[in-house]
Amino acid sequence: MNRKRIVLIFFLLFAIQSMAQEVYSLKSCLDFALENNNNLKKSELDMQKSLQSRKEVLGSLLPQVNGSGNLTYNLMKPTFVMPNFINSMLPASMQDPEASKYMVIEMGTNYSAGLGASLNQQIFNYSLFSTLELAKIAENMAALNIESKEEDIIAQTATLFYGIQSTEYAAGQFKKSLELVGKMLQTMESNFKNGIVRKVDVDRMKVNQVNLSTQLSAILNAIEVQKNLLKLQMGFDMNKPIDIEPIDLSFFEDRALADNSFAFQVDRLIPFKVILQQQKMSEQQVKSVLGESLPSLTLGLNYQHNFISDEFFTGETYYNYPVSNIGLNLRVPVFGGLSRNAKLKAAKIEQLKLKEDEFMLNQSLNMAYKNALLKLADSKKTIEAQKENIKLVEDVFRITESNYMQGLASMSDVLNANSSLIQAQMSYSDALNNYMKAFVELHKANGTIKEIAE
Repeated sequence: MNRKRIVLIFFLLFAIQSMAQEVYSLKSCLDFALENNNNLKKSELDMQKSLQSRKEVLGSLLPQVNGSGNLTYNLMKPTFVMPNFINSMLPASMQDPEASKYMVIEMGTNYSAGLGASLNQQIFNYSLFSTLELAKIAENMAALNIESKEEDIIAQTATLFYGIQSTEYAAGQFKKSLELVGKMLQTMESNFKNGIVRKVDVDRMKVNQVNLSTQLSAILNAIEVQKNLLKLQMGFDMNKPIDIEPIDLSFFEDRALADNSFAFQVDRLIPFKVILQQQKMSEQQVKSVLGESLPSLTLGLNYQHNFISDEFFTGETYYNYPVSNIGLNLRVPVFGGLSRNAKLKAAKIEQLKLKEDEFMLNQSLNMAYKNALLKLADSKKTIEAQKENIKLVEDVFRITESNYMQGLASMSDVLNANSSLIQAQMSYSDALNNYMKAFVELHKANGTIKEIAE
């Protein structure tokens, strides 16, 4: 019997362990999001599309080979009317004075067919070469777009993750406050029975307990909303629950106290890399317009084998013969109606606009970095202040509660002290959340967002 119980207990423990839900860390959330986020998958498809576009242009520079074939049955052969030169070529004695002035000749055979192949090779075509360079730049920009999407996903996922952690911490603190109120209410009800406290004070404490329970329920609902947003961001199944690691206050506070100022390097930021690629594209477009004035040279090779016959390719009238040729096709632009000149000026104007965009982007990125530093520094001070504030409020609540039991403080003093304690706990939780948001923003502004989970 004991052995059966042991086996049953072991089986139940194993079942509970196998059913235990995985707890996600920040790193596991980021890894899952980078693998399953729908927007990132679309960007990867755009990258593949850019690659195929470049291959399409590259294929235009390779030899183009085409085959052809035809089979014709002449229901009515073509006829030609021409002067009757045959009669005039005969000796005078043999000429027919009544011969027709014109004669009708039927041309061709009943059947004709042909098989052929042609090859064309671009020897020099600057427009195609320029289009290939533009396709390469577009491919680079698609790759940068994937990196940008990855950084956005990491930043948004981390922000949601830290937000859930801080809100769950706030809910935990709220539960502790609610437990304190519950214990105090039990003591007050006992004292009320003994005639030590008034009924109105007991009722006021009950009202306070109900209000706190309502607020706690709202916080718990907010956590579920945040988790749904996190699941959507990660590409996680919305019908499955998700649990994340609880907050590690020492980790947060260590990060807050550490020096998180990074050396700002604008050239490592994706938006700056993108505008540099746009400038390259603009330069190539200028070259492409200039290239429209250059000649193009194409090599052509054709081969055709023909078959003719009055019968179906048999008999004495059946003939076949090959035809082939090779040649160079030179195209020299002479005058384009001044349209190329207008296109060239427009392309150069676009270059000037991109230079202005680069300057403004540089300023904007620098501003975002400086603002993130200021926000982080302000959040550090708030965390330190709120941490000290919690200690003071906890002491005030304990003293006020003790004084009330001794008849030295009123119920209003107790409720105010309890409200101050809850407010301080919520403020500390908000300070932690705001700090980690600023921490994420600083990594994003400095281009080090991929290192945030390290």
